[in-house]
Amino acid sequence: MTGSPLGPALLAVVGLGALGLLGWAGYCFARWYRADAETRISLRQARRLRWGWKRLAPMLGLAVKDATPTVLQQYGPQEQPTKPRVLVPRLRTRADAFGVTVTADALPQVGLSAWQDASEGLCDAWGMRRIRISQPKPGVIVARGFRREPLEAVIRSPLLGPDGSPVCRPGQFVSTDDVLLGWDEDGTPIVLNLAYSAHALVAGLTRSGKSITVNTLLAYASLMRDVRLIVIDPNLGAVAPWWRTAYKVSDAVHPDEPTEVLRWVREEMQRRERLFWSCRTDRITEFSPELPLLLVVIDEVANYTRHPDRKARERFEAELLAIASQGAKFGIRLWLLTQKPSADVLTTAVRTNLSARICHRVDTVEDFLHLFPDGRDLDITAADRTMPQGVSIASVGDMRTPVRLRSVYLPTEACWQINDLMCAEGLKVRELPDRVDLDKAA
Repeated sequence: MTGSPLGPALLAVVGLGALGLLGWAGYCFARWYRADAETRISLRQARRLRWGWKRLAPMLGLAVKDATPTVLQQYGPQEQPTKPRVLVPRLRTRADAFGVTVTADALPQVGLSAWQDASEGLCDAWGMRRIRISQPKPGVIVARGFRREPLEAVIRSPLLGPDGSPVCRPGQFVSTDDVLLGWDEDGTPIVLNLAYSAHALVAGLTRSGKSITVNTLLAYASLMRDVRLIVIDPNLGAVAPWWRTAYKVSDAVHPDEPTEVLRWVREEMQRRERLFWSCRTDRITEFSPELPLLLVVIDEVANYTRHPDRKARERFEAELLAIASQGAKFGIRLWLLTQKPSADVLTTAVRTNLSARICHRVDTVEDFLHLFPDGRDLDITAADRTMPQGVSIASVGDMRTPVRLRSVYLPTEACWQINDLMCAEGLKVRELPDRVDLDKAA
């Protein structure tokens, strides 16, 4: 006697359902396990949000009544009147360190305007500080809820673990990897790609957070196996942690030594000219340890462009202009750092070639306008005494409109620890200066 075919089919369906349930549970566990403490709070908040949605939506006018009878109601007993069904938008949630992003399907008569009208109620019910409602495409509503403001949150760099120690390794990255600089006020990550970017200008007063932003740039560049780091810094603030491993360094106060470093960079540009004939390109974007990207970072550039030795200053500015105007296509990335980006510090010819701009707190509106000429038409400015440390106005990569940026937190002490790891891997190029030299530099 043969068994009924329904048995094996039913077992198969149950088995597939069990596998799907186990897979979903595994995904949830992995998401929870990999999340940081703040994201776990948002995950719990997202779960409560989903559980209470069917009750909340009608209260806020985000549901519709459907009086169309179902098949059972059409052909069933007609003694009782048909009750309309309440339809609520289907939700999908995504939690992060700042809050919860809700993606919902728009319903008839429950579109963008209805969600915007209900934003205050959603904010209260979901426990958010603010909510931003948008409609990225027809039929889809996105409600971005913030339980904490991205510009106020201090978040460690991904290079550091929960205890603040490095979790990176030398050679882990390449120049085409995106570098996380921080987040804008809507929690959108702001990234930099060295391979496809150009030159940059970073400005900001002392204690404005400029060094934290620069630490991220120098750390990632040092960990990229196809990047050579060149740092010129008369104050030792930026170059000190990377002194042992950077390809070239200079802490000279007089412009002559930095000029020689820039002259070497320009000679390297000339050696790479043949690649334009062999590769038939107008810009080098593919790099390797044999053909590395050269990242040239000059801190306190005003020390050289305003140096009292006029002839030495002019030689430095000539090399700087040559690299700024031609270096990008040869695989050179020039980053200039200054407290005051005025015209007497950087000429217009140099400044116009620095397409990426990051401006921390500055003294005057004129200083801000040197970085963003259309700054008077913007709703944001860096000429603000109340601007928090670590927050800047940035235009990086494909960003056309400047945004507020909160830099990830990478302290100088962590940079030293990362450099220790690099030295332990045999990447040391030079020893630290002796005690006498350090006293002189101080």
